[in-house]
Formats: sequence, structure tokens, C-alpha cells
Amino acid sequence: MKLVNREMEAARLERTASSGTKELVVLFGRRRLGKTTLLRNFARKRPSLFFSCPIGTASDALRIFHSQMADAFDQPLLRQTQFSNWHECLSFAFEESAKSGSALIFDEFPYLMRSVPGIDSIFQHLWDNQTKPIWIALCGSLLSVMQDRVLGARAPLYGRRTEQMQLKPMTFGDVSQFYKKRSFQDKANLYAFFGGVPAYAERAAKFADLHAAVQNLVLNEDGVLYQEPEFLVREELREPGTYFSILHSLASGCTRPNQIAQDAGIPHSGVNKYLDVLRRMQLAERIVPLTEKKPERSTKALYVIADHFLRFWFRYVYPNRSVIESGSANLLFSKKILPDLDTFMGPVFEEMCRQEIRNKGVDLVGWQPFKIGRYWDSRVEIDVVVEDEPGQRVAFFECKWSRKIHVERILYNLRKKADSIAQYAGVQKEYYVMSRTASKHPSHIRFGR
Repeated sequence: MKLVNREMEAARLERTASSGTKELVVLFGRRRLGKTTLLRNFARKRPSLFFSCPIGTASDALRIFHSQMADAFDQPLLRQTQFSNWHECLSFAFEESAKSGSALIFDEFPYLMRSVPGIDSIFQHLWDNQTKPIWIALCGSLLSVMQDRVLGARAPLYGRRTEQMQLKPMTFGDVSQFYKKRSFQDKANLYAFFGGVPAYAERAAKFADLHAAVQNLVLNEDGVLYQEPEFLVREELREPGTYFSILHSLASGCTRPNQIAQDAGIPHSGVNKYLDVLRRMQLAERIVPLTEKKPERSTKALYVIADHFLRFWFRYVYPNRSVIESGSANLLFSKKILPDLDTFMGPVFEEMCRQEIRNKGVDLVGWQPFKIGRYWDSRVEIDVVVEDEPGQRVAFFECKWSRKIHVERILYNLRKKADSIAQYAGVQKEYYVMSRTASKHPSHIRFGR
């Protein structure tokens, strides 16, 4: 996978490499976000031992690491050296790395933790006794392991990291670099279906159009992304069936815990525990109105799927796998997915607008946005609300994906809704409509042109 727009993360790695001190970098994030590509790009620029931790026995992993260490340090005689255990082998690697200036990179470190019980304690011991500059990266996609057993307060390596980086999905603007020659609408639709995961986007970009990409990658039991969500969930969670039901409920439009529990068929008392796990895995997101003073205690919280591809998969693929596997995927696409496309695009376009405001806020509203979010109560809902830092200005946005819109009517309704929000009484208000259509109205912003 090519490295696209991870300049900030690459710069952080380079900065640690030139510090002249001991550096322990922890890099984590869910599958396919480009962690390995980022680290390989870093490793190409300097002497490095890049170890892709295997799934296997401790002795097999030691044999592979020993062999790769001999290649990386260019010591033929090292192949004839016998190490009786991981402590001896890693001790040599630490010493040789400090001597030669080679980076030590352990990709998918959680697999090594499974294969070699206590490997984290060995790392901790060697790190604590290391007096010379050394650069080490521990990388992993199993978020529960990385968060609890590498970064957690009870973990042997707790407090040792000098840099922590969590890779997240790309924004629409970033991932669009994979679709440079496509129209704005095609880019938006591809973003809606494949999300901000670079590995998915890179594969989708190889096809001529959206239909071909979806048909070959997802609506096909041999497609490389057909079972991807299953791998994500089953790799980390002990009750995949329950989590699948919850994700399907979220994709179907259920947003409140009681709705989700009822739709998924699980006890109401346990749903929050499952939702918290999905949040930690970056698969679900908890959102509250921008006006909430204590977000974590808010009773107005809604839950949504955090990734567009997962939302697409659980909305259309998960409940229709028998249709796909019976050879009727084309019918599914033409009769169910395409007719629903504009509705499906609604929340995607809202997120795209929030990203655009975050990136170009000063150009769009004339002042620097400080807080960006949504607002809803029992009476009204507003797509995007933007506050300045002093809290003296607020801008309200309605985001419309529809091809035909009546700007004046939308603005009139937006003003009525905004004026009903007590928290913004006496604050200077501005009102805007964002859409993909053209308009000469001064409060209209055309996205994507």
C-alpha cells in the first residue's frame, strides 16, 4: 500500500529518531489504516530490523526473529549463534541496535505477546536497563491488547513509552487522493461505501466505477472485503454474535441504548457495556449535542457506527448474505442499494461538511471555529453547529445532499430551529446551507467545487 497523506505521523517518527535519546514508540489503530506502510516507509530511510510478529509458537517466532536479526545486522556468524530463550536474543538485539543505530520495529506486537507469554516483561526489563540511545517501535491492530497490556496502567511497559500514536481513518479530503481523477460525486459515494481506510480506498480506486468496486470487493463471497468486518470483530471479541447484532441495529438507524437493545434482542442492562467495547475498538461512536456541559454524563447521547464501510456492510451486506451467495448481488445493488443511496449519503455528507468547516472554517464563516458538532433535542435537530472560542458567535449549518434545494426555505426553518435553543440566546448567530448544488445566495456554500 502506498503512503498517502500521513505526513504528520511520518514527521513525528522522524523527530523521535533524531532525538539522540532512548525512544519507545507505541503505534496502534484498527486493521488496514496504514500502520505497517508508515513504519516500512520509516525503516527504508535507515538501518532497521523490521519484525512482522507471526502467529505461532514461541520457539518458531524466536527462530524467525533470529534469522531476520542476522540479515538486518549483516552478521553471517550470527546465524550460527544459538539463543536458548527470548531474553537472550532480545538482549543481543538491544545491544546491537544501540551500537549500530538500527531501529527495532515489532509489527503486530500483540501476536508476539500471545506466542511468548511474558514478552512484555522482558521488554520492560531490557528497556529499564538500557543506558544508550535506542529506537524501538511496538505496533498493533488488536486494540484491546494494545490499550490494556501495552498502554494500560497495570502493564509492565506502562510509563515507558516516549511517543504514542493512534492512527485513525482518513477524512474525505485525504482519502480522495486515491480517487484523483473521479468527479466529486464519485469521490463522495466511494467515501460513503469504503470510508476513510486507505487499504480499502486503494483497492476501490482500481475499478472503473462505484458499481464495479462494490460488486468485486464486497458483494461477492470471494471479494477481499466481503468478510472484513467479521475478521475485525471475531479477532478481538468473545461474543461476536452479540456485537454483530448491535452493529446491525446501529446501521439500521437505532441510536439510543434502549432502541439498540430491543432491536438487537439483548438485555437493556447490558447494552452499555457492549457499546463501550465497540467505542474502544473505534467501531462505534458516542455523540452528544454540542451544548452539553458534561458530555460523559449526558442523557441525550446517541450511538452511531464510526466507520462508513462498516455502516454500509452491516446495512446491506450482513442481512443479505444469502442473496449474495445465491448469485443475486447485481439485483441487490440495483433494487436495494442504489434506490437508497441518497438517503444513505445523508449522514455521510453531514460529516464531510463538518470536516470541511474544520479545515476551512475561517474562509467559510470569517472567524476561527473552536467547537464543531451537532445539536438536537426533543423538538429540533441541526446538522452542524460551530462556536468560536469566547462563545460570542455561533454558526448553524444545514447540509443537503439532494440535487434540488430551496435555499431560502431551508434558511427560514434553520433560523426558527436555532432561535429555539435557549443556550444561544443573546449570541451572535449566522446561518448557512451547504450542498453540492450551485446557488448565488450569499448564505449558500457549494461543497466540492
